[in-house]
Amino acid sequence: MKVALLGAGWFGREAHLRNLIRMSDVEIAAVSSRSDESLSASRELVGPELRCSKDWREIIAMAEIDAVIIALTNDQHHAAAIEALRAGKHVMCEKPLGLNLQQCDEIIELAESTGKVLQIGHEMRFQALYEQMKQRIDRGDIGDLQLMWCREFRGPMRPGWRSSEQFTGGTILEKNVHHIDLFNWMMDRPPVRVSAHGGTNVLTDREGLDNAQVLIEYEGGRRASLELCLFAPKGGDCEIGVCGDGGRIDTRNQALELTYHPFDEREREQLVIADEGDAANFTDSSGRVDRGIGPELVHFVDCIRSGKTPLNDGPSARLAVAVCLAAQESIKRRESVEMGEFA
Repeated sequence: MKVALLGAGWFGREAHLRNLIRMSDVEIAAVSSRSDESLSASRELVGPELRCSKDWREIIAMAEIDAVIIALTNDQHHAAAIEALRAGKHVMCEKPLGLNLQQCDEIIELAESTGKVLQIGHEMRFQALYEQMKQRIDRGDIGDLQLMWCREFRGPMRPGWRSSEQFTGGTILEKNVHHIDLFNWMMDRPPVRVSAHGGTNVLTDREGLDNAQVLIEYEGGRRASLELCLFAPKGGDCEIGVCGDGGRIDTRNQALELTYHPFDEREREQLVIADEGDAANFTDSSGRVDRGIGPELVHFVDCIRSGKTPLNDGPSARLAVAVCLAAQESIKRRESVEMGEFA
């Protein structure tokens, strides 16, 4: 299978190219980047025969390409996905699927009409830590799930396009769509209302929020809460937990820890759940561990070959975008927002 990478910046190379190279049934045929340095680094990784271009449209036009990985800036996801699907390519698009719901819908509809696989880069679903959490919820370890939370206090994101509202679509859409997607996946109920507060209190030289609190109400009374701070000392862990009427699970992303608390303390478990092989070793440019990308790419290729629907498909990605947009709208309007506005 011939695969091309659109957007060979640091993340595109370190996350996607390095994992694709290890897949025996995949050939990396081409990459695009506006940076000569990034193209040169890609050739060093893949080999001198790698075809490179500064225009991702030239790569999509290559007839021999079967699938593309879109790792461009958020504002280019829609155009690249539409053009790739029209050219008959399968698409793995980094999150978010779009900057608004119209973009999401157009991509989803085109993927359905062309019969091509559309998968979105919500790789946390493929991290062993959260796979274990999901399995325990589904088998009833905590009884009836009621509450979920994510608390992340960390240093600022890298400067550049990620600080731009125009390029990212907003802090929550850029930074927290991963966590919102986990909420939706674990809760397994439609979200009905979002109430959020946030501001730019410290990082005033940048666009976008530097802190936020988001409360999401799901059908049946379930609730999830997100607490984000981007001006804390670096190295803070991402704490994600769930609680039901029969127990509680706490996880820490960087430490790979999962603790299960039933009401009977004799059954309490504390585990370290590591990912396999190279998936356990990837860190982002700030040194924070990021996992699940390798298994996600394997899943993408498997879905193409087998015709299966990806776990992280278009409709699930659209729902994550909708909740993020509702949260940002709630902060802007200073009032709760009904998800019916984002149906």
